[in-house]
Amino acid sequence: MTQNNKYGGVIWTNHALERLNQRYMPQSMALEAFRAPDKTIPGKKAHTTEFQKKINTYYVTVIATKNEKNEWVLLSCWVDPPMPGSIDIKKRKAYLDYKNGSFWKKVWITVKQQFGIGNY
Repeated sequence: MTQNNKYGGVIWTNHALERLNQRYMPQSMALEAFRAPDKTIPGKKAHTTEFQKKINTYYVTVIATKNEKNEWVLLSCWVDPPMPGSIDIKKRKAYLDYKNGSFWKKVWITVKQQFGIGNY
């Protein structure tokens, strides 16, 4: 997936581009949510705005702010439900494996994560 940090007339942070890639989310989908949201609300961090849009069966959320030049900067984005095979699906599965695991399975998962060979 080719992504551009100056796509659609807005600036995309490296973090936002990484999240798009990890979540198998097209940049055009996030841009559509930003440009024509169903709903906008103040973000959790100061001076940010959360843009939300339903696209097909997905709810897309984009977090953006304006920089000192009054240009929009897209900070992060996600989609719910997660795209198949995305990092969010893997994290959810790993969490459920841990949560529902036996004591020894939890110990094993924790040890693997400490050595950087965990599920995510």
